[in-house]
Amino acid sequence: MTSITDLSGIEKAGLLLINLGTIGASEVLKHLTPDEVQRLATQIAESKEFDPEAQTSVVREFNHARRIGGGTGGMIYVKDLLEQSLGPIKAREIIDDINAGSSGRPFDWVKSSNVGQLVSAIQKDRPQVIALILAHLPPNLAADVMSQLSPESQGAVAYKLTGMRPLAPETVRVVDELLKDKLSRDRRGALRAVGGIQSLVTILNIADRTTESKILEYLEGAEASVAESVRQLMFVFDDIVTLPDRAMQIVIRELEPEDLKLSMKGASDALKDIFFRNMSERAVEVLKDDLEMMGAVKLRDVEAARRKVVAVVHKLDEMGEISIRPEEEEVVI
Repeated sequence: MTSITDLSGIEKAGLLLINLGTIGASEVLKHLTPDEVQRLATQIAESKEFDPEAQTSVVREFNHARRIGGGTGGMIYVKDLLEQSLGPIKAREIIDDINAGSSGRPFDWVKSSNVGQLVSAIQKDRPQVIALILAHLPPNLAADVMSQLSPESQGAVAYKLTGMRPLAPETVRVVDELLKDKLSRDRRGALRAVGGIQSLVTILNIADRTTESKILEYLEGAEASVAESVRQLMFVFDDIVTLPDRAMQIVIRELEPEDLKLSMKGASDALKDIFFRNMSERAVEVLKDDLEMMGAVKLRDVEAARRKVVAVVHKLDEMGEISIRPEEEEVVI
């Protein structure tokens, strides 16, 4: 039988849900995405026979955290549990959603919109308005929208992003409502920090290469110093070789297996090595077998997978889980 010391984060999560019963577990699951629900459901379905003491320990740990959490309802434990079972990125998203409650955030409703319709609705707006909207969108969606804007708009919008400053909540809400009217939506949201060079860099790191080149070319003509600042902050897939092993282990934990596999197609030996040496022997063996069996794949699919990997790296860097900057450039205050 498995003891408490042998349990992984997701095993603890599954065991806790079992002990909470169907009603209690359903209250937890409703805050998760379909993929996360599937992962936990699979874990529960495949659960081995656990030491009764392990079950008691998990419940005791949960109850202790609830007492520590006091009026927060045990959020300290929830954060720890979600990070262990789902990783820091997913944990942060779920906790943010719980904390935000029903109020939501500006432009969150846009996530369910068709990209083509969104581009059509905003393409004639002023660059600063489009920049404000893109700064509030998830990087993947913002990159898709940016790539479909006209070449003239792309550069102007990118330039506005680099110089964006915090705006009054009322201003953001007005733009949010105007966009809702254009798309015939009726959901609401609240403010989040947006804009700046880093916001543009995040978008460019997951945009296609053509869009990236056009925007950098425009920035070079508009203000060379801004273009240089953007280039210095850019982190591309090949730069992964500069990450330390500890950071790589965190990154790998956050990647979807299919994205990892596709990103390795045609990768250099140096890139493969940094992934392989930070994975278990079994995981490396499976990945190598998959790569050998993989036939021809479209270049755009490989590039899309690599953009997703880079997006994960940037998200972890933004959260402070890893750092993509060389150690000598880090400043401790």
